Amino acid sequence: MRHEIQRRPPRPPLRFDRRLLAALLAFAAVSAAAQPLVVTYRGPENPNDRRVDYDNEALRLALEHTRATDGDFRLVPSPAMNRKRAFEAARNDVYPNFVVVTSFESRFAEDRDIRWVRFPVDLGITGYRICFVSSAIKAEVARAAKNLATLKHYTHGQGADWTDTTILRQNGFVVSPVSDYESLFRMVAARRFDLFCRGVNEFAEEYRSHRDLPGLSYDESFALVYPLPRFYFTHSGNRALADRIERGLKLAWRDGSLVALWHAKYGESIAFAKLSSRRVFRLENPLLQGLDFDFSKYLQDPLKNVAPAQKK
Repeated sequence: MRHEIQRRPPRPPLRFDRRLLAALLAFAAVSAAAQPLVVTYRGPENPNDRRVDYDNEALRLALEHTRATDGDFRLVPSPAMNRKRAFEAARNDVYPNFVVVTSFESRFAEDRDIRWVRFPVDLGITGYRICFVSSAIKAEVARAAKNLATLKHYTHGQGADWTDTTILRQNGFVVSPVSDYESLFRMVAARRFDLFCRGVNEFAEEYRSHRDLPGLSYDESFALVYPLPRFYFTHSGNRALADRIERGLKLAWRDGSLVALWHAKYGESIAFAKLSSRRVFRLENPLLQGLDFDFSKYLQDPLKNVAPAQKK
């Protein structure tokens, strides 16, 4: 017996309510806009490392100043990493909207994988350098620091990937590159090299956290100064983020809140350095080719009214 196959009547064509569709799309857009922008900042290399504190607080300040125009944000730390690894993470877009601060080098101007924010984050303070030294040769170095030529007889330790390594070498100093940040303190204390120079902004905190290291002391006779603008870098695809940070920094500069942060974070360390009692030797930075704007108008000068020593 043959069974009849019952056929279903054809479905009526789907009809979209245009008003409902528009409402759904609008809701989706509002929901997306309501999500805070996740911005990843560089985490410290170790629990004692406070070098990135100011950089990260200045980043928050810039984003706060643009919250009304650009929306909410959420800052999250990256895993612990050194400068070289952090820069490569930014180039390769490893973390969401990853931002890292580093000193400008001319090679960055031609790098199509990165974008940099045209504002000197630390207002130039890191280019003012004073040095750790072994207590065994502290007096000897002070006597030698009467002129730059004699001072060049002493060796320096610096991070292997730090811009300062190249700058010091280009100015005639002998530099030992070291990969591990903490090892630099132990090595200068043990006279593996003679001097380990740090930014005035970094020095007081670093000395406090390492002062119990046997043999470690610091020079009180001279300072090295060279232009060392540091900028926020991010992946080249993060154009909107870079623009937002630049606008936020300029707003914070104009209303004084960035300079106030700078003084709050670095004032004690600047006072500790006693720059007015030191000989000041100015060096050249050969790595600034490619800078396409005048960053000097934003700089703070802790050496005001201090007469620089003459080069010899």
